[in-house]
Amino acid sequence: MTHSQAKLNKEFIGIDIASKKYDVCYPDESTKVFQNTPQGHANLIKSLAKNIEIIIAMEPSGGYEKELIYALQEAGIDVALCSSFKVKNYAKALGFTAKNDSIDSYVIRHFAKDMFAKGRLIVAPVKSKDSIKLESWLNRRVQVIKMLTSEKQRLDKSFDNQVSNSLKKSIKYHEKEIEMIDKKIKRLSQSKEQIQRTNRYKQVIGIGDVCANGLSIYLPELGHYPNKVIAAIVGVAPYCRESGKYKGKSKISGGRDKLRSILYMGILSAIKYNKVIGEFYYRLKKKGKPHNVAMIACMRKMLFILNAMERNKTDWDVNYCSD
Repeated sequence: MTHSQAKLNKEFIGIDIASKKYDVCYPDESTKVFQNTPQGHANLIKSLAKNIEIIIAMEPSGGYEKELIYALQEAGIDVALCSSFKVKNYAKALGFTAKNDSIDSYVIRHFAKDMFAKGRLIVAPVKSKDSIKLESWLNRRVQVIKMLTSEKQRLDKSFDNQVSNSLKKSIKYHEKEIEMIDKKIKRLSQSKEQIQRTNRYKQVIGIGDVCANGLSIYLPELGHYPNKVIAAIVGVAPYCRESGKYKGKSKISGGRDKLRSILYMGILSAIKYNKVIGEFYYRLKKKGKPHNVAMIACMRKMLFILNAMERNKTDWDVNYCSD
């Protein structure tokens, strides 16, 4: 978002959302509580002024915010998701020691307003119902894989035959569940736009169906923001740790962990079969970089390549891979 965009006359609303209800802080700083239901969403939309541009800001709340976001975007209202960590520190900087839902909505509103003025507020891309369903199944796939991995680890440590048999049954069940989920994901990935995006991503060796769908759903910002912003969104941007004479190691922080997990597996494949990524990885290793540092650097490089491809709507080209 450019600085010139930040000068546009927009009003901001902050929402602190919970499972059953949410608190709303309006531009005049009045507050109101709505039920977290379809009727509550409709009542909120009716309460908004129709003659001004509005951005509604909220924090991710473990999924409780998804139906509200969809309803707001369907009504043509921009929504911005704000980092809970950053909002919390912003509240501390403002000197807030008390905490309740009404105060939280006030803080979120002012945080969004200040970040927008600095050109650092990212408006959430609009998602279709099919995209939301696809995201739900991708989330479920990650959950089942974690359970499958845990069961396999337990089997390795089991010394009781009956327990081992129980674990084997559980492993078999989870493997069948993953097969079923993969079929669901494939069926939900048939929209024209989704096919175009995933086919473009899959041209890059190492990016398969799951990784391509994950990039499309978990990173809709791809192609719309600079490389540094994309790296920060995913959580592969290195942040320096320096103060005076102290020179600490740079570390990554925050980001979208589900996407990182999917992309990590894609990079493991790319190191073996993608000449560009493989050479880059081993060049870093030769310089003495640890495995995880080299992996994160490869993920970042892959994202920059994909960002250029999506931005320019072009196919895979080794020229994108030059250092």
